[in-house]
Amino acid sequence: MIDKNDRIQLRQIIMEHYTEPEHKGLEEDKNNSFIKYQDSPTCADEINVQIIYDHQKIEKSNFDGVTCAISGAAIDILCGQIENKTKEEALKLLTNYHAMIIGNDYDEAMLDELIAFWEINKQGNRIQCALLGADGLRHILENEVK
Repeated sequence: MIDKNDRIQLRQIIMEHYTEPEHKGLEEDKNNSFIKYQDSPTCADEINVQIIYDHQKIEKSNFDGVTCAISGAAIDILCGQIENKTKEEALKLLTNYHAMIIGNDYDEAMLDELIAFWEINKQGNRIQCALLGADGLRHILENEVK
């Protein structure tokens, strides 16, 4: 269980996903693969996010590019959490995550390691970092996946 008030634990989650991402690297030549380029309006972060969607669920999700610790860790965790979900389930998770990032009410039980970003809304300049990959995943699910 993650204690959202344990700042050391939250930093460890972020740094682990930033330094040793599990979902970095795009799959090539995959059927049902959708890629969206994302760049930050506030810093040098640039990433491609990818969803491989098959049989009415997200088979795999990946990213690649240049990130800061916040955007890199956030997209790595998000990629893992949307895998094996339907489009609707993934959108619900992304909506809940977005609500937390901007400081609105959210369901903590849905977030698992994403809870590491629960206070990011207090750092206005980091909100874009935390949402960079999430916005790309949302775009793919809302505009590309049928």
